[in-house]
Amino acid sequence: MKMTNTKPRLLTGDRPTGRLHLGHYVGSLANRVRLQHQYESFFIIADLHTLTTKPEPQYIKDIPIFVRETVLDYLAVGIDPQISTIFVQSAIPETYQLNLLLEMLVTVPRLERIPSLKEMARDAHIDSMPFGLLGYPVLQAVDILLPRAEVVPVGKDNQSHVELARELARRFNNLYGEVFPEPEAIIGDVPTLVGTDGQNKMSKSLGNAIYLSDDATTVEEKVMGMYTDPKRLRATDPGTVEGNPVFTYHDAFNPSRAEVDDLKERYRVGKVGDVEVKKKLVKALNDFLEPFREKRAYYLAHPTYPRDVLANGIRRMQAEAKETMDIVRSITGLEYSFDLFADEVDLFGEYDG
Repeated sequence: MKMTNTKPRLLTGDRPTGRLHLGHYVGSLANRVRLQHQYESFFIIADLHTLTTKPEPQYIKDIPIFVRETVLDYLAVGIDPQISTIFVQSAIPETYQLNLLLEMLVTVPRLERIPSLKEMARDAHIDSMPFGLLGYPVLQAVDILLPRAEVVPVGKDNQSHVELARELARRFNNLYGEVFPEPEAIIGDVPTLVGTDGQNKMSKSLGNAIYLSDDATTVEEKVMGMYTDPKRLRATDPGTVEGNPVFTYHDAFNPSRAEVDDLKERYRVGKVGDVEVKKKLVKALNDFLEPFREKRAYYLAHPTYPRDVLANGIRRMQAEAKETMDIVRSITGLEYSFDLFADEVDLFGEYDG
C-alpha cells in the first residue's frame, strides 16, 4: 500500500558490511532519528555497494547476515517503521535500469575527482580502480534519485557524492524534462568520529570501532585500551585535551558537561590520570548504549517484527521505483516495446529508404 505524505523526501543508508558503530551514529544516524519526523524518510541497506570493494564469494555470503544486523541497529536507535521505509537495494530492479541511464550522463574525469573513491580503494587494498568502484557515486545517485529524495543526511566524507547526484539530476532534467529534485546534503553535528586508535576515523574495516551492539564489558575493554596523549607519561604530567580521542568521545557522548569540564581542567594541569578519565567515559558510553541494547534484545526475541518491517519497506520502495521509472521511460522515449507480436510494432514492414 502506498503511503500518502506531503512531507519532502529524505534518503540515506549504509552498506551491510558489518554492524553499525558510534561513528555511524554521530555521522548520520542521530540526524536520521530526528529528521524522520520532518521528512518522508527512506533508509536503504545498500548491498549492491558492497560489491565495489568486496566482490568475493566469502563476503557475499555474509551480506544477508549484515542486512539483518543493520535492520536491528536501525530499529534499536529509533528508526520508526511506522513513519519511515527501510529497504534493501538489490530488491529494487529499477536500480539497475536507472544506473545504466545515469552512467551515460557523467564523464570518467568527473568521477575521478571524487576524493573518497581513492580512500575506499586504499582501505580495501585495491591497487587499480575497478569500473564498479569508479561508478560507485553514480549508483549512489540512483539510490537518491529513484525515490526522488530531496535531502540526504550523510557524513562529511560523502558530501561530494551528494553533489554528483545534484549534477546528474540537473543534467537529466535539462536533457529530458523535469523529473528529479536536486537533493541537498545534511551533515551531522560531529561528521567524523576518530577511532579508538586515535589515528583514523572509526571504521569497521580498521578494527577501531565501538559498535552500537557492543556489550558493557566489550565497551570497557575498548575504552581502557584507547589512545590518549602520547607525551603524557604519568598522571601528574600536564596533558593535552585537544585532539585527545578520549575527550572527543566525552564531548560527544557524556551528557554531564560539568563532569567533562572538570576532567579537562584537571587533565591539563596533571591532576587526573588516564584511568579515571577512561572509566568515566566507560560509564557514559554504556549509559548511552544501554537503551539500544535493550531494544535490540527485544527484536531478537521477536524476529517476526524486523522481518515484517523489511518486507513492508521493500514493497513500498518497489512501488515508488516503478512509478519513477515509468516517468523516466516515458519522458526519455525508452517506453517503446520490442514485443514483435504486438499489432503496433512492425519493425520489418515496408521500408521506403
